[in-house]
Amino acid sequence: MFLFGTLSHGLAHQGEAGGMEGFMLKTQDQLRLEIIYKVKSGQLDRIEAALALKVSARTLRRYLKGYGDKGVSFVKHGNFGRAPKNKTAFQFREKILNLVQDKYFDFNMCHLREILQEDHGLKLSYSTLRRWCWSVNLMKNAQKRRSKPRRARSRMSQEGYMLQLDGSHHCWFGGRFLCLMAAIDDATSEVFAKFYEGETTWACMDFLNEICQKKGVMKFVYTDRAGLYGGIKREHFSQVERALGELGAHVIYAQSPEGKGRVERLFKTLQDRLVAELRFHGISDIDAANKYLHEVYLPQKHNLKFMVQPQNPISGYRPLAPKLNLNEVFCVKHYRVVGKDHTVSINAEKWIIADKLDYSIARQKLEIKFDKYGAWQAYFAGKPIKLIKIHQAKRLAA
Repeated sequence: MFLFGTLSHGLAHQGEAGGMEGFMLKTQDQLRLEIIYKVKSGQLDRIEAALALKVSARTLRRYLKGYGDKGVSFVKHGNFGRAPKNKTAFQFREKILNLVQDKYFDFNMCHLREILQEDHGLKLSYSTLRRWCWSVNLMKNAQKRRSKPRRARSRMSQEGYMLQLDGSHHCWFGGRFLCLMAAIDDATSEVFAKFYEGETTWACMDFLNEICQKKGVMKFVYTDRAGLYGGIKREHFSQVERALGELGAHVIYAQSPEGKGRVERLFKTLQDRLVAELRFHGISDIDAANKYLHEVYLPQKHNLKFMVQPQNPISGYRPLAPKLNLNEVFCVKHYRVVGKDHTVSINAEKWIIADKLDYSIARQKLEIKFDKYGAWQAYFAGKPIKLIKIHQAKRLAA
């Protein structure tokens, strides 16, 4: 770009006459003025000028006429300096930016646009909102990385056929590092979620218990391999596999995070949207967070927006048996072999069977069911059996 005041051959004087003194001209406009000036002064004929400008003879005549009528200002469009008719009012822009700075500074663009329209009745395009927020450094930068090519997999045809399950440790609210257990239906993208202190066996079983009570028994649960044999991440996760097996559900273990990409992407969405929602509503404890999650966010916002129709309208959830007690299924179960003296060892303590039996059950297995508080009950052949603790004498110190 060139400053118009530097034009030679008398154009500076023409510029003052045309009302464009000190104006910045593009290279194309500079060339056009130079050639038109040479045609007017007889230094260049019209055929050569049309070829140099790559325009028709008619357009060249229009340039010459405009130069004669307006002077050098003809190079600028007639709307130059005018505000566009669709330009947004300055006050409206300031109102939007003030709301973003005061209340919605941690919302992403799509989420922010929805909130502004739903809660404040302020409607504007995504690109305009993004440009305004970018101008005042209020953009949340997305984290991007190069990914490997993956083969797309079609969704399951029925809801309840497969749920993708995982947990996400994150500072969800109040600066607390908690775990959000979440499951997403592969066919409909319906989301179930609940906050827990950690990703434990009891958290998994309590979460699955609530889903089964609400919807029924799913066919498959698709999760990662962490804790399959009682690993670090989920100690004794095989208890969950055992409980699901009793209900007729099966656990499938993903070979990579990309294998369960739907639930992985869900956590990215929740960490982007739900954190901002909880902060905006001033939620700082786990009970209030779970209440908001179950009563407001999931039914009224997330599932309403992201759920899709399944290919098969028939539900894949299997109803629960009428007399089934899920609390007796979603518990920790251990087995103890009965000794010849009808005693078993539980938590490094000796217990003897107190019930009168007509026959010996030595070398048989007792089923011990533990609840999340550590209390337990022994069962034999599906029926409760009473045990009494044996107080062993302590040895005298040597």
